[in-house]
Amino acid sequence: MDRWCNYSDYLIDRYGHRVYRVGIDGGFTCPNRGPDGRGGCIYCDAKGSSAVYQRQDEQGFSRDSTFMASIDAQTDTSRPKTLAERKASIDRQVARGNRFIESRYGAAARSIYFQAFTSTYDELETLRQLYDHALQSGSYTEFIVSTRPDCLSDEVIDLLASYHRVVDRVWVEVGLQSGNDSTLSWIGRNHTVADYESAVERLHAARIAVSSHVILGFPQERDPEITRTAQTICRSKPEALKIHNLHVVAGTRLYELYRQDPFPISTREEHVRNTIFLLRRIPADTVIQRFISDTPGHRLAAPRDFGDKNQFLKDLRDEMERQDVYQGDLP
Repeated sequence: MDRWCNYSDYLIDRYGHRVYRVGIDGGFTCPNRGPDGRGGCIYCDAKGSSAVYQRQDEQGFSRDSTFMASIDAQTDTSRPKTLAERKASIDRQVARGNRFIESRYGAAARSIYFQAFTSTYDELETLRQLYDHALQSGSYTEFIVSTRPDCLSDEVIDLLASYHRVVDRVWVEVGLQSGNDSTLSWIGRNHTVADYESAVERLHAARIAVSSHVILGFPQERDPEITRTAQTICRSKPEALKIHNLHVVAGTRLYELYRQDPFPISTREEHVRNTIFLLRRIPADTVIQRFISDTPGHRLAAPRDFGDKNQFLKDLRDEMERQDVYQGDLP
């Protein structure tokens, strides 16, 4: 039995079986990006965290900065623009996602997941049409939308809440990244911790479940800063948490900074340590949906020797057992 609140266990407890996500890119952008698609947070590439199985155009890519930049520019230019094109793209992605799930897991329950970029950053009617179109493509257990805290107007929250009528649960993934405003400024988030807390409060008022994203390993953060991130989570009480290790992806502003003046990037052992430090200080019932970043190897510049998810989970379990500690066991 894990010493943290495991996502797989949550799904089985709630539904009696696993539920797999069909991750799609709805053709959104982000308020941090310019009209040409450039910009974004310091660590974000032109794919905007889209699902790995939706990145089929990347076979043969290298981490060469010039080449990646040219590919990223082409990717942004070719992003679906009209509503009809965006709906057609969703259809193709859903089909691809279903094939991927069926090849790995067979017949299985599924959720629709607007994963890439800021998936509430558009006109309200456009959002409605894209969400409706995706949800009409099959039978889904949950509806999940990834976004930023400053892109959640009351009208958008009302729209999201309206989908309680067609799925068992509506989730919004909200990027916090850090509970420290100075770090948020360094990474170019252009929102504050207070913005995040306000968004979560309003989502909860609409009975929408929240999954928050945080990053561990920022070069300017140590235990006091991680503690403040934990305190933010304790105050806002998201139902779930995704933890990422800071990593350097080709084609990002962080990559250019790293090339010019390399800074320490957490090893697997250091991320295990930081993860345990955070876990012990957050509520025991916060579902942990992710522990490490999942970036294709051809895009990853650092760390190159981190290891895979299974090795990390083994190390995390072993270390928590060695210390005899649990999620939420500290006040």
